[in-house]
Amino acid sequence: MQKAKFQIKGINCKSCTSLIEEKLKKLGGVLEARVNFDSKKAVVVYDESKINENDIKKAIEEAGNYQIEDDSEVMKKENFQEQKLSSSNNLSVPIAIVVAGLIIAGAIIVTNQNPKTFPKETGQQAAQILPDANSPTQPSPEQPSQKPVAEFKITKDDHIRGDFNAPITLVEFSDFECPFCERHYPTLNKILSDYKGKVRLVYKHFPLGFHPNAQKAAEASECADEQGKFWEYHDKIFENQSSGLSLDKFKQWAKDLGLDTQRFNACLDSGKYAQKVQADYQEGLQKGVNGTPATFINGQLVSGALPYDSFKQIIDSILK
Repeated sequence: MQKAKFQIKGINCKSCTSLIEEKLKKLGGVLEARVNFDSKKAVVVYDESKINENDIKKAIEEAGNYQIEDDSEVMKKENFQEQKLSSSNNLSVPIAIVVAGLIIAGAIIVTNQNPKTFPKETGQQAAQILPDANSPTQPSPEQPSQKPVAEFKITKDDHIRGDFNAPITLVEFSDFECPFCERHYPTLNKILSDYKGKVRLVYKHFPLGFHPNAQKAAEASECADEQGKFWEYHDKIFENQSSGLSLDKFKQWAKDLGLDTQRFNACLDSGKYAQKVQADYQEGLQKGVNGTPATFINGQLVSGALPYDSFKQIIDSILK
């Protein structure tokens, strides 16, 4: 057994430390992992027969645009167990406790030019992790819970479609490679068309780990946003999702939309928005999201790609 210490340069958000810890704990052979935002240091205990230090460094680097410096030392299993028992601050709590903690949603105030505050979380049904497009079975989407479960602070820096001051806010956590999100895409468009001035859509990223191109697709949309075409790029991805996603296609679609391709390609290749995408992901986890699509209607979670009529019923009941 070994304990490796890493100095991580480039962490600029506390949620990013949770992302790194989560990624490390999913690696085979990693027993414990902790990342401290203030010191920018990571401590990882691992089984050297199953994983090596270079693999751990690579996993940290892939979690964001980070630079790694390491200082590892060999440590016997017995000594590690004694140290863990003597100091609760040495290493992170067990994975099961971390996961349970992430399910507890945080609350943030929803504000705009005419602020509205929705009640804090009082209980909810969690969304299920949805299978990829090749799955032989598809889960039935969950029915919406009856009470508001989350609060959001919405500003004009968010990706918003529709009237900014609309009385109803749909916050969608979505994955560009998720087939259920692609199915949900026309439903949201119809809602915005039928409820002009009454509904606004806020898009947030939630790339699922088993969709290999979802993270880069989200980053690509942010690079398009630099040139004022987030929603055009958003539509382009979903309308072409069935053809498959790849870096080459992301760059081709930017060209098709008339973007400055040199600027777009440099942005995408650099991973400039990797942390921003993962900040959305962490926010979703804190709100209880664990699958896509997850749509909050004025704070009420609706899990899955429910039919248009299900959303219409909820929206009409709010507008009464």
